[in-house]
Amino acid sequence: MPPIIHFKCRACEHEVVIPPSPTERVTCPQCKTEFQVFMNDSILSQDLVTTCVSCGHDTLYVQKDFNRTAGMAIVGLGIAASLYFFARSRPVFAMGALGLTALIDFFAYWLVGEVTVCYSCHAIYRGFKRNSEHEPFDLKKLEKYGGRTPRGSP
Repeated sequence: MPPIIHFKCRACEHEVVIPPSPTERVTCPQCKTEFQVFMNDSILSQDLVTTCVSCGHDTLYVQKDFNRTAGMAIVGLGIAASLYFFARSRPVFAMGALGLTALIDFFAYWLVGEVTVCYSCHAIYRGFKRNSEHEPFDLKKLEKYGGRTPRGSP
């Protein structure tokens, strides 16, 4: 998968998708607002995210690149199937439905790759190498770093 960066426009909140390139300004395709991006050498030459392109901050985390709605749908269907079998007095099938749901979740966890996400602006970096300095999501860090203003803003 080629590296790609997803983030929201600071003016209209529309999603902006860009490949890593040596540019300093990006134009929103929706509102045509031009704003600064913070590309650095590690992103361009090493495919390694060290700072956020959108806001310039360096506090990022890694997570699995799986659609949350699809994940909740899988779990919801497993629970619904289990409840159906429990209501029909078939506890073995009910437990089997839950076990199958857990098995699907296990395989999805191992097959899906990781993305890097910015705590501050929630920009998503797909297809980049994993930076060993970035840990899994931490709620304390989100409370500390979330919602900061972009660097270089007045």
